[in-house]
Amino acid sequence: MLAVGAVAFVYTVVMAGGTLTIPLYVLWASQFGFGSLTTVVVFIAYVVGVVGTLLVAGSLSDAVGRRPVLALSLALTALSAVGFALADGLTVLLISRVLSGVATGLITATATSAIAELVRGRRTAAVLSTAANVGGLSLGVVAAGVLAQCVTAPTHTVFWCYLATCAVAGVFWLVIPETADRTADGAAGRSVRWQPRIRRPVLPDGASRVRSFVASGVLVAASSGVNGFFSSLAPAFLRDDLGVSNFAVIGVGVGTLFISALLAQTVTPAALVRRGIGTALLAVGMIVIEAALWTHSAPLFIVGTVFAGAAVGTLLRHGLSVTDALCHPGNRAELTATYFLFLYSGLVVPVLVLGLADQAVGTRASSTMLAALVVSTALVGLALGRRTEPASTPDTFSRPSTHRTPVEENHE
Repeated sequence: MLAVGAVAFVYTVVMAGGTLTIPLYVLWASQFGFGSLTTVVVFIAYVVGVVGTLLVAGSLSDAVGRRPVLALSLALTALSAVGFALADGLTVLLISRVLSGVATGLITATATSAIAELVRGRRTAAVLSTAANVGGLSLGVVAAGVLAQCVTAPTHTVFWCYLATCAVAGVFWLVIPETADRTADGAAGRSVRWQPRIRRPVLPDGASRVRSFVASGVLVAASSGVNGFFSSLAPAFLRDDLGVSNFAVIGVGVGTLFISALLAQTVTPAALVRRGIGTALLAVGMIVIEAALWTHSAPLFIVGTVFAGAAVGTLLRHGLSVTDALCHPGNRAELTATYFLFLYSGLVVPVLVLGLADQAVGTRASSTMLAALVVSTALVGLALGRRTEPASTPDTFSRPSTHRTPVEENHE
C-alpha cells in the first residue's frame, strides 16, 4: 500500500502543476498585455507538450521502466515551475507550459500503468488512477487561487511553494518499486525496445474491442472540451461576465469541476459508471452553464459545473476501466497513452474555437458553440458504443470470446 500511495502522490503532484496557472492567466494577461486568444495559445502549448510526448514517448516506461519515467516527469514539472516563477514575458510562459505538458504526457500513461500493476482489481486501479489525475488538477487550481488571493507576488510565490511540494514528492518516489515487465511485450514474447520516434497510436485486437475502445476515447475527448474551457478562459469569463474578481473564488469555482469529477470517480457505484449516464450528465452540465452565462448567474454556473464535472469523472473512469481490460501485459503504457491521446486531443479544437469565436462574436455566442460541439461529440461516442459487440476478457486475447468483460457489462 505504501508503494501505491507513493505513485498516487507523485502522480497527483505532477498533475497539479498543470492547473496552477489557471487563476493566474488574468494576472499575466494584464502584466504582459495579451488577450483571450493569446491565453488560449498559452494553454494549447501545454496540450502540444502532452500530445507530442504521448506520440513520441507514450511507451517509454514499457521499455525503460516506470521509476525512471516517473522521476523524469517530476523533474520536468519542477523545471517548468522555475520557469513560471521567473517568467518575464510570453516566451518564457510558452516554454514553461510546454515543459509542464511534457511532464503530464510522461506521467499519465506511466503512473496509470504502475498503479494497475500494483493494485489487484481493475475497478480499484481505475478509481485510484483517476482520483490521482483529477485530484491533482483540482488541488492545483484551488491552491493557486487561494494563494494568489493571500500572498504578494502570486505569479512567483505560487510556484516557489509548488517546488517545495515537488521536493516532498521526490522523497515519496524513493519507495516506489519497479513494476514494468521489460523482458517481453506480452503478445509474442519479444524484447521490448524503445526508440525516440513518432509512433502510430495502438488499438486493441479485434473489431469489437476497437469499437469499444474508440467509443470510450471519443467520449473522454468530448469531456475534455469542458476541461479545456475551465483550464483556459473560465477565469476570464468569471471575472468579466459574472463579476467575480476574488482569486480564491475563481480558483474554487474552476476547481469545482475537478472536485466534482473526483467525487464521481471515487464514490459513484460501479453500476452507474456508464457511457449513457456520463453523456447525460455532460449535456445537462453544458446546458446549465450556458444558462448561467446568458443570465449572468454565478450560482447557476456552479450548479452546471458540478454536473459537468460529474460527467468528466464518470467518462474518464469508464474509459480507463475499458482500456485496462483491453491491455496486453506488455503494452499497457502504450495503449493507455493512446487513450490519453484521445483525452488531450479533445482539448485543442474546442478551446481554439472558443478563443477565436470569443473575439469574433462575443462570450455568450462562443460558449454556445463550445457547448454544441462538446455535446454532439459525446453523442457520436455514445452511438459508437451502442454498436459495440461482446469483447474478450483480458485473459483471452488469443481467441474469440462469447461473453463480455466485467467492464463492458457494467459500463455500457
